[in-house]
This record gives sequence, C-alpha cells and structure tokens, in this order.
Amino acid sequence: MLLSNFNKIDISSKHQKFEDLDKTSLRDNVRDLYDELIRRPIYKVVYKNFFKKQNYKIDYTIPAKGLSTLKRFKILNDFKKIQGLSILNIGCGNAFTYHHLFKFKPKSIYGIDVLNYDNAWNNVHKYVDKHNVKTEVKFDMIDIVNLDPSLKFDLIISEAVFEHCKDFKSVTKILYGALKDDGVLYSSYGGPLWYTYGGDHFSGRDNEENGYNHLLLNKDDYQNYFKKNVGNLEHELNEGGGGGILVENDLFSKLSGNEYMQIFQEEGFKSLKTITEADPVALKLLKNNTELKKKLINLSLPVSFEDFYLKTHIVYLEKNV
Repeated sequence: MLLSNFNKIDISSKHQKFEDLDKTSLRDNVRDLYDELIRRPIYKVVYKNFFKKQNYKIDYTIPAKGLSTLKRFKILNDFKKIQGLSILNIGCGNAFTYHHLFKFKPKSIYGIDVLNYDNAWNNVHKYVDKHNVKTEVKFDMIDIVNLDPSLKFDLIISEAVFEHCKDFKSVTKILYGALKDDGVLYSSYGGPLWYTYGGDHFSGRDNEENGYNHLLLNKDDYQNYFKKNVGNLEHELNEGGGGGILVENDLFSKLSGNEYMQIFQEEGFKSLKTITEADPVALKLLKNNTELKKKLINLSLPVSFEDFYLKTHIVYLEKNV
C-alpha cells in the first residue's frame, strides 16, 4: 500500500517549529477580542437555534473555526482552573497547543498518540528546559486502549481525535475511568464530522463539488477517486492534512452529532457546555447545487439533513456522579 507502515516513521511537522508558536499568542488574543466584541454577537443572532434536529442542548453555534485554541482553553479554565492540575492529552500529535497550555501553568501534561512524533516531542522538551517551564511534560506512543487504568487526571484534552476512534464507545468508557470525579473533559472533534462536507478528510480536495464523495460513491468508484487524488506520504502529512492516511486505514468513527452525545451520556458524562460549528462551504454547496442535495437526501441515511453541514462539536463534559 502507498502509505503503509506510516506509524513506524517519525511524522513530526517539518514546516513548523514549537519555538516559533509563541508568536501566535498575540494574534489569537486580538482575534478573540474581535470575536467577543463584534462577531460573537452577530453569531448569536444568525445562528440562534440553527440546528433543530440535534437531540442535545447546544449552548451556541458558530461558523467553522469560530474559536481559537487559546479561547477554547480559556473556557476550560473557567470551568476548572488549570493551574496546578494534571492533564491527559489524547492524540497530542506535534503538541503544538502546549505553548497555550503552559500559560495556564498546569502541574503536568501527559501526551499520548498512536503515531510517532519523536522529533516534535523532543523540541517541546527542549523548549521546556530552555524557558524553565515548570510544567512536567511526558509523551508516550501508545493507544488510549493501553492507558494504565490506575492513572487519574484532573483534565482530559482531546482535539481532532474522536472522529477517528473506530470504537468510540470503548474509548469513552476508558476516559470516564481516567478522569477524576471532579474532573473536566474538553474535546473538539469533527473538523469535519463524517456526514458533512469532506467528512473523510479527503473528498473535495480536487473539486468542491466532490466534497460528499465518501457518502455518494460506491466502494469501487470511491477507491478509484482515492487513488487518483492521493499523494505520497510526504504530501499527505504536510499538504494533504493526513487525509490519505486516514482513508487508507479507515480511521473514522462514522458517527453523527446525536450519536456522539448519546454515547457520552450512556457512559456517564454530562455536558457543561456544547458548541457546534456549521460548515459555510457545505451550506453554500447545498444551497447552490440542488442536484447534489437530492442525491444526499435519496441516500436515506440514518441522519437528519442538517448533519450534512454540522461540522464540529466543541464539548466540555463532567462525570455524572
């Protein structure tokens, strides 16, 4: 296979250095202030009660990428002060978000990932030593299912991971056990969810009109589409957003928004805040392409039509104890 054995290779980013990410903090602060004063009030009007078929409480809806990572951590900090706490970071990848987390002064961050990011992790350790960061940082290349069950954390953080958990219910059960009774789980997942535009993180890369190919094409046609548009490993990691790797290994939960929230509830979590993101590209495409809209409806999938443009969940959860 073109991308086989990728998990044995160090896939750390070659285009971004952890040291340089401090520069993004000022930009994020300016963006968040602009959002808070100008865009957020508009969002509250435009997206009020936007998703009506989701069977869970939505605190508010925003367009895609409507919250910076820094803002998401600030919301987490409002629910539970991060300073002095232990954090489990699932699917930490390059750990690029840690420059934000360090500002909140957690006691420790334990980052795990099923893939090899040794070089990136070493850069984080060098940064911690150079800048005398007091947070204890540890990384392991392990699957969440192999997490030591005796470990307990104050906070669990996960970004762009849950949409790739093939047995999400089992993962949620493990997270429940790893979280302290008064802990908080923050996760952003989707970007996009399976049933929306580019839900396979691949369809539409060649042409916007093909953004739902993962739903519309039969198995053979989809494989041909994949082979035509997939790049080599270097391309998929650095330009393709990893879409080719994800498709080739079928790393998708393939769940709807309702199914995620139902599983959280069944496994003992309750929502502190749930934010949804609407996909502007999907909305425009479905509005302008009536033929595409008909094709999606005729699939008779076990979801509502709005799942075709529900892009992301941003959730803050606590244990229902």
